[in-house]
Amino acid sequence: MFNNIIRIIGISSCILLAIFAFAGCQNTPTSEQPKNENIFVSDELLRIKEEIDNFIPVKKHDVFAIESIKEAIKAAENGNFGVGSILVDKQTGEIVYRGQNKVFSEHRSDLHAEMDLFNIFETENKERSRDLINNYTLYTSLESCPMCLCRIITSGLTEVYQIANDSGGGMVHLRDQLPIIWQEISEGRIFEKADCSEELQEIAEQVFLLTIELNDKL
Repeated sequence: MFNNIIRIIGISSCILLAIFAFAGCQNTPTSEQPKNENIFVSDELLRIKEEIDNFIPVKKHDVFAIESIKEAIKAAENGNFGVGSILVDKQTGEIVYRGQNKVFSEHRSDLHAEMDLFNIFETENKERSRDLINNYTLYTSLESCPMCLCRIITSGLTEVYQIANDSGGGMVHLRDQLPIIWQEISEGRIFEKADCSEELQEIAEQVFLLTIELNDKL
């Protein structure tokens, strides 16, 4: 009888060890598990991000182009269209406000990068926003659409530089087709292509196109 008890204890111990071993295997991460569950952060976007982080400024507006693109990348990582904007103090060259496209992450159809930036600026400067705006220059990674261009004109801002053109959705190159009153209000203001490296122009466009392709698939 004693031998039977020993045999039962031995068998029970083996069963318990097997159960614990199986449970341990289930909780152990394997190399096949995905490292990044964010479907918006593709290998191409990661490559672009690394390229931007390591880019050495050469031309006049390269620093601001890089920072605009960084905002565009953040927008892309959050599942939005890859467009970013910054507002720069004309006297100091300091970036004082940043904006990025938030159409999908905030579920707001009006939250393009420029709109996001102006919402922040005008909320923080309610009493003097129109007086202060001419102290700044706007840089945007992509040519402004009709909605954003009209917002910029209404704000009183007089100097805007775009990193990449948008022949399909941009309005800056079609300003002469705006209603007469908008053309008159915007007279004398600067809406130009940024003086930046060609590589940065191409990257800004790439970030935007990547997000267009991805969101079309969803």
